[in-house]
Amino acid sequence: MKVGNIVILANLGELKVYEAMPRDLEAEAGLKPQNVKLDLINDKNYIASHQKLHEVLSDQAGRFKGGSQGRGSFSRGSIGEKHTIENEIEEDVIREIADDISKIITEKNVPVYLAMPDMISKRVTERMSPQAKEKVLKTVEKDLMKTDKTELIALF
Repeated sequence: MKVGNIVILANLGELKVYEAMPRDLEAEAGLKPQNVKLDLINDKNYIASHQKLHEVLSDQAGRFKGGSQGRGSFSRGSIGEKHTIENEIEEDVIREIADDISKIITEKNVPVYLAMPDMISKRVTERMSPQAKEKVLKTVEKDLMKTDKTELIALF
């Protein structure tokens, strides 16, 4: 890792962006570009992934409570809400993470290191822009959100 590189950590709940800054004068002068420290430059929380399902849904039946009660026939109609809501929320958050990462990479226009849990890594990278994918030097498929930033340098 060299001065100016970006490290992006993401999971379904949060995104952190670090920039590699010189630790000493030798690194700043370019003599030892590997002597870096990471400074947090951006932090974003994804509220939708933190919400509980009972906060999003109600326990009321659907719009057509009694169904069709025509002459001689009775159908139940809708008795609940969408069962795929968890997957839809997750996909929306993944799409938002991919958009945010793409914006950061194209804005900074420097080499980037990514770290995301393996369950979302492939889905996020598929949704990133082609220009952003070109700038990614290495992707680590682990949730490193709680890892100390001094340990992150060794991983990349």
